[in-house]
Order: sequence, then C-alpha cells, then structure tokens
Amino acid sequence: MSSIPGKNQISHLVRLIDDSDEFVRKEVRKHLIKVGEDAIPFLEIVARTENLKLQRIASEIIQAIIPSLLVREFRQLAQSSPSGHWSLESGVILLQKFGYPDEQTNKLSQSLDQLAREVSTLIEDKESPEQTIKTLTHFLFFEKGFEGNKIDFLDPDNTYFSRVLDKKKGLPITLSALCIFLGQRIGLPIVGVGLPGHFIAKYESLTQPIFFDPFNKGRILSQEDCARLVQEMGYHFEEHYLAAATSKETLTRMMNNLIMTYNKNSELEKVKHLSDFIKALNGNLKKISPVRP
Repeated sequence: MSSIPGKNQISHLVRLIDDSDEFVRKEVRKHLIKVGEDAIPFLEIVARTENLKLQRIASEIIQAIIPSLLVREFRQLAQSSPSGHWSLESGVILLQKFGYPDEQTNKLSQSLDQLAREVSTLIEDKESPEQTIKTLTHFLFFEKGFEGNKIDFLDPDNTYFSRVLDKKKGLPITLSALCIFLGQRIGLPIVGVGLPGHFIAKYESLTQPIFFDPFNKGRILSQEDCARLVQEMGYHFEEHYLAAATSKETLTRMMNNLIMTYNKNSELEKVKHLSDFIKALNGNLKKISPVRP
C-alpha cells in the first residue's frame, strides 16, 4: 500500500468495513482512521445507505476520525487570536462536531440568524439598555420558551448548542452564549461573565453595565446580587469576577462541564478527547502530523 492512499484505495478499504473476517475488519478500520480526513467523504456515502449495519460501522469510524481533526481546528482557532478573543460561535460549532459529527453545523448559525431577525423587530431605537435587555430576555425565555435545565443539569445536550436550540434547555453558560450570539447579530454589546459556579451575561457599558441571569429567565442582577451568587456557590467574591470572559475561557468552561458529565458516566475516551481540545486551545498540545498507512 502506498504511503498516501488514492481515492481507489480508500474506496476499496471502505468496501471492506463489514468483511466477514474479523481481522480484516479491524485492520481496515485502523487504516481508515489513519487515513483520516480523506476517508470521511467515502464513509459518509456509506453512512447514507439503507443498510443499517453499514451505516453504524461507517458512523463509528467517522466518529473515531473526527477528534484528531478537531484538535487541529481548535489549535488553528486559538492561533487566530492569542489573547483568546476569537469567535466563540466558531468554537461552539467545532464542539458541536465532536458531540454530533453527522449533523450539518450550518443549521446552528441559521437558527441563530432567524432568532436575531425576530427579536430585532421588537427592540426600539429609543429603548434604554436595561429595557433592551428585558425585551431580549422576554423574547427568549417567555415567548420562545428557552429555560435552564434544572432537572437534568448534567445532560451533555445542555452544552451542545444545536441541542440547546432544539430542546430549548441549557446551562447558565450556554443560555448566556445564546444571548451573546444574538447580541452580536443585532449590535448589542453583550458579553459573558464567568462567575465561579454560575455563568451570567452582561450588557457592556463603561458607565453602568447591566448584569443578567439567562439561566433564571434573564433576571436583572445588581453587583450585590452577583456577589451573593458567588458566595452561595461557596466562593469569596472578588471584583474581577465581573470582568468579561474571553472566548477561550468560555469554551474551556463548556468543555470542562462536558468532562464532568463524561467522567460521571465513565466515558473516559470522550474525556481524553476533550482534555486534548483544551490543551490545543491553550497551546499545550504538540502538533500532530497526519499518520498515513
């Protein structure tokens, strides 16, 4: 076999993924994972066939390939802004690929676009910042029915953003991200605030920032309320907790939430992949060259 397999060789390997010989199946799987990204289009074709067994095998191999590709993409994202202020939405989309590699990620941004179009018609130019936030949060948490998932807090779908949009349930951090993404689309200076134990959002202002809690239907918070939230979580409040979180800090926190969930469920391979993603975001993971059979 040549060091860089061509389309015919990849196609031949894919035809053997359900070979009757177990040794052949294992070797083919190993080779396809090593081929990596080039094998995915061929496997996706198989994953769309009517043969359920082939669908399952092809999907499993795709899922085994995806993490190494994501490490590279997370590294590239981090390098686009060393300060950590890269596109949070791009990071969320990459994380979505890890949880649901078979889904079309463009639907996520399209859903956000539609929500932004709807809420933009409700916000009036002369509204105060506080009234603007109340309009936004009423739209999301009362009209659209988004809410904090207080019953199943550790459900990983609370973090994968397309599932948050579909189920309309999420964590403090993902519901805050929802407000951030809509704010970016309609020109509102909304940022995330990583309070220990409870992520919130803030309308950024040099004179009078407005803190609000998307997990609790957008409740407006004073600085004293924020300090009380921190203390209720068992931490000593410090002023710097009220600063805007960077995209790197926010996405890392989302990944750590998933790590907590997967550790609890003993899904240790997923924990390892997520740990690698965090290292890539922080520049601590050595560059991995593509391995070819």
